[in-house]
Amino acid sequence: MTRVVVFGASGVQGAAQVAALARTGHHPVAVSRNPKPLAIDGKPIETFAADFTDEPAISRALEGAEVIFLNLPSTSFQAAGPVLAGARAVASAASRTPSVRLVVFNTSMPVPEEKRGIKAQDDRVDIRRILREEAGLPVISIQPVVFLDNLLEGWAYPPIAERSTIVYCHKPDLEVSWICHHDVAQLMIAAMDKPHLAGRNIPVGGPETVRLERLAEKLSRAWERPLAYENQTVDDFCAKISASMRERAGIDADRIITQMHKAYTHYNESPEKPFKIDMGPVLKELPVTLTPIEEWGRRTKHRLPDSSRET
Repeated sequence: MTRVVVFGASGVQGAAQVAALARTGHHPVAVSRNPKPLAIDGKPIETFAADFTDEPAISRALEGAEVIFLNLPSTSFQAAGPVLAGARAVASAASRTPSVRLVVFNTSMPVPEEKRGIKAQDDRVDIRRILREEAGLPVISIQPVVFLDNLLEGWAYPPIAERSTIVYCHKPDLEVSWICHHDVAQLMIAAMDKPHLAGRNIPVGGPETVRLERLAEKLSRAWERPLAYENQTVDDFCAKISASMRERAGIDADRIITQMHKAYTHYNESPEKPFKIDMGPVLKELPVTLTPIEEWGRRTKHRLPDSSRET
């Protein structure tokens, strides 16, 4: 049993990691700003209250920890300074905790080896540097592409719930290796016992690479309801996000939209195809059973409104 401290445990990605750790016999410690009582399959989970600005609290959370699962907020929608400061606080506390033998950093997005001028990605590059070079920690960076779970939250969910249509900012011929949060958690757990992978940046995706049309076909079968799809353009996506952003106080909407336009143009047009992952080599090093799209769909069907479950 490995004691694993999960930072960002109240988020959907961290919560999936806590659940996967508990179900595979490990001892997760769910760290968040305001933790609530938590149990997995009836078994209580240890929680700890710590803010990323509170290094003494972070140090206390890490007592006896062997592995850290690090999830940090995206800087796509918020200032980078506090997130980078939080990374430094975790890195500093971890470097002074003798029991910590590995950090597994979930970047939550594709991240290149070097900065490319896309702010959210560049900040992730800085976080890797803070952990490895400033703090001298052994770090495996797990770098997922697009999450299937995004379809059930945020701006992607309303068109599915309201008009049975998957709307995503992917051009018609874009091939995407959609992955679910559970599989990211599985890969992070597999990485825990691979210390020789420290220093590696590992892009990860799911077991299938599909265009949006094919995704809709698979989820139509899984959810037992015909689904349409719309390949939203980058300009249209950013225009709609901009309208909602400008209703929120205290954010620099112009900066955010400019960065999102740059990021989604890159995802759609880059010859490097950042959303397409060959998982064969990855699974040789991190042997897990990945979740096919239709299986994920069947597992999540209960989360749809009644109107979306009708046949």
